[in-house]
Amino acid sequence: MQHKKLSLFNIAALYVGSIMGAGFASGREAWQFFGVFGLQGYLGIAAAGLLFMAMGMMVAYIARAMGTDDMGKIVLFTENPRLSSAIGYFMAAILYTVIMSMSAAGGSFLQQQFGLHKAIGGGIITLLVIFTVLGNFDRISRIFRWIVPVLLFIDILLCIVVIFSGFEQSGQTSGFPVSSMASGWFLAAVLFISYNTLGMIPIVGEASLYAKNGRQAVFGAGLGGLLLTILTLLLVTALRSDMAFTQNMDLPMLAYSARVSPLANILFGTVLFFAIYSAAASTYYGFTTKLREGDRKKYLIVICAVIGFICGLSGFKNLVAYWYPAEGYFGLLIVLLITVSFFRVLRAEKQRKKENEEKDTYGCFPGHDRWNYPQGLVRVTAGHGGESILVLCGEKTVLYDCGMAYCHRQLIENIEDALQNAGKTTLDLVLLSHTHYDHIGALPYILERWPDAEVCGAEKAAAVFRSRGAKATMKKLGEAAKMLYAPEAEPVRVDTMRVDRIVGDGDRIEIGNDHYFSVLETRGHTDCSLTYVLEPEGLMFTSKSTGVFINPQNMHTAILKDYQQTIDSAEKCRRFGAKRLISPHYGCLPEGFTDAYFAMYERMAKEEKNFILDLGRRGFDEERIMERYEKRLWSNARAEEQPKEAFRENARYIIRHLLQTYGDLRENA
Repeated sequence: MQHKKLSLFNIAALYVGSIMGAGFASGREAWQFFGVFGLQGYLGIAAAGLLFMAMGMMVAYIARAMGTDDMGKIVLFTENPRLSSAIGYFMAAILYTVIMSMSAAGGSFLQQQFGLHKAIGGGIITLLVIFTVLGNFDRISRIFRWIVPVLLFIDILLCIVVIFSGFEQSGQTSGFPVSSMASGWFLAAVLFISYNTLGMIPIVGEASLYAKNGRQAVFGAGLGGLLLTILTLLLVTALRSDMAFTQNMDLPMLAYSARVSPLANILFGTVLFFAIYSAAASTYYGFTTKLREGDRKKYLIVICAVIGFICGLSGFKNLVAYWYPAEGYFGLLIVLLITVSFFRVLRAEKQRKKENEEKDTYGCFPGHDRWNYPQGLVRVTAGHGGESILVLCGEKTVLYDCGMAYCHRQLIENIEDALQNAGKTTLDLVLLSHTHYDHIGALPYILERWPDAEVCGAEKAAAVFRSRGAKATMKKLGEAAKMLYAPEAEPVRVDTMRVDRIVGDGDRIEIGNDHYFSVLETRGHTDCSLTYVLEPEGLMFTSKSTGVFINPQNMHTAILKDYQQTIDSAEKCRRFGAKRLISPHYGCLPEGFTDAYFAMYERMAKEEKNFILDLGRRGFDEERIMERYEKRLWSNARAEEQPKEAFRENARYIIRHLLQTYGDLRENA
């Protein structure tokens, strides 16, 4: 399922909706945690407001940076999966208690409003929550985006009306009972934030992954915290209008709405009911994320909700006074852990960027020049794209790959200079590694300059050149590269592309002077990928099916067609026993690195496969996987090879292939 990207305001609405339950919207929590402390309560609101914004922004940043909505991983940045899992389950247990308090709130609402038994209101809330949560996060986000702004507006409007209504004090104005578990304004503010944070983490965490970008996620959470602060401030000010009246009401703002007018009472009653529902649905969803996936999950969702409803019959006012502060102490530990986690993730992100910069560094072998090819080989590469190598050690002159179309003029000039320096007059052969635009883009121009050159390629390559759709894609990507690297270059051509000689596994291409190329079919990147080995030198021109080397710690894979075929191709090349390798887009590797190269490819391919499959198993759709994939693998080195448009198009093939082929497996292959 494709999910709509969430804006800054969508994130804020989801944050507010996860907090704005019965206790919050009705003013019961604001009074219990701030109002009872008199004017000092405003200091508590200021402290709580800063914490609301800080906690939301930290959770959003952690979730976005780590690419996870798992509560345990957000709270505890650790490499120990058991520990983070334990934290996640502990939080889920705490969140489960919210269904008790929200069903109790629903019961209190209908009892106070219509005199109905508490079980009726609690039962309705429980049923609505079950319906919503069974629809998963997508349904929750759609509902919250519409109802939360309305709830917030009406709640704020009622507060303003009450503040200016001129209600007189009907009793005491100080000395109200304070919960023994939150005996001071500062402690109350901290506990208020800490227990509310518990319900916010799963919603803000997952919403951040759906956000349009990281800034929208983080600042959206900050905006949500600010809105909650403003509402708390207005609620406490309104509730001070008649303090004794406020103290005696389970849902004080509902009672005030009845004093304003019957219409206001009906309107706010509707708002309060949906506020109860929104907080219950969001936090209960957080609890259900820790239930084991499978056919039985939906039944567990129903059963656990019913049990919570039964427990909630104990009464809402008692829960706010005693259970909420107790949850706050548990939440305080979570707040501290999130703060530590945030700074650790921030440091890890800086380290990751530094490592990516280091990974982008070519020429990593001390004293080795990757472009210093063996005698008889001349690098004629022009601009970006695959390496183009002119082979001059035989009687026939051979061009391996042609690079991109936009730089064909420089390529032809480089070839002409190399031929002249070698005393040669013409180009005899062109070897195609495969038919992607960044390796064969200049072929029409090469054949225009040397029309008698014989083009060697796979049978599939010949079929690709006959396909209008394939050539249209080549042209589109070639034009994208031109606009990025050389906008002034002439339009890209894809005509006259051809294969004159079909070659495959075991074939030899004789070039004279006892030199020849052995051909290996190495599918996986494409069905037309070929590897050529120049003999007797034992110099292997590897295909992209077996990776693009960056340095001994980093290699780019390119599994567009078939993962297992790339692994088989790497093993085939390793068994061939070449003495030295030329890696696409990189250049010449030092001798003695052959076995390590192919072992490294297999390891990197498996890591990439497991990365994608892990995201798939966690419920990420292809678009969200693409975001994480791009963040992990797009780099300066990639930009040297290809435009981002081409990278993303290739990535979609990789992701789709791996999900379709291995996505239903429980364990990594």
